[in-house]
Amino acid sequence: MQTTQLSNIFSDEERQSLLEIYYSHKEYDTEEMKKAPVCDQTLAIVEDRIRQLIGTDYEYVSGNYYEHTKPFYPHTDFRKEWKESINMVIPLKNRTENYDGKLVIFDQMWEDDSKTWMMTHPVTRFSVNTALSGCPFDYPITGHTNEKMDLLFWQTHLKQFPSWCWQGLSGHTYRYEENSIIIFNNKKLHCTNNFTGSKTGLTLRYKKKHV
Repeated sequence: MQTTQLSNIFSDEERQSLLEIYYSHKEYDTEEMKKAPVCDQTLAIVEDRIRQLIGTDYEYVSGNYYEHTKPFYPHTDFRKEWKESINMVIPLKNRTENYDGKLVIFDQMWEDDSKTWMMTHPVTRFSVNTALSGCPFDYPITGHTNEKMDLLFWQTHLKQFPSWCWQGLSGHTYRYEENSIIIFNNKKLHCTNNFTGSKTGLTLRYKKKHV
C-alpha cells in the first residue's frame, strides 16, 4: 500500500468526542506514550468514514490512543498472524512548538512481529511491542539502503538521536494535521520527529480479509 495522508476526514466535533474518550481514562499504559485502549464507542465514531476509504476488504484488529510529550522510538505495529495489514494514524491534538509535529514513516520494513528499537537508550519493557537494543541497522530490516541517512533529513526531523543511529533508513514526513488520517503499510518502520510540546492521537490497525 502506498502511504497516503488525507485532510479534513473528521469534523471538529468527532475529533473532540474522540479526545473526550481518551481523557476519560484514569490510568494510561506505557509512560512514554500514555496509551489507552480503543472501545466500541471509538469505532462507532470512525467506522463509517474509514469504510469509505478502505472498503470492506479489511477488518479491525487492534488500536490505541496515545499522547507523546517527547519523541518516540522507531517501531512497527505488525503481527505476522495478520499477514497483510494497514496502520491508520488519526491526529487528534497538535500542541507542538510552531505546530511542527510530524510522523516519520520510513521506506524500510520489518517482516516479523512488532518491535521498538531503543537506539542509544537502555532496553525497557513495553506491554505489546518487544524492545530491542541498538538501532534498526543492527537487524535484518527490508530495504536497508546501506548508506548514511540524508544529512538534511536528519538535521530537520530526527536529531533526537545521533545521525549514525539512522544508518540505512530513508523516508518521508507527514504533518500532524488535526482531522486528517495517515494510512500506511503496517510493516513500515515509523517514529515521531524531534518535536517539542505534545501530540495526541489515535492509531487503528486493519488486516486484509483472506478467504
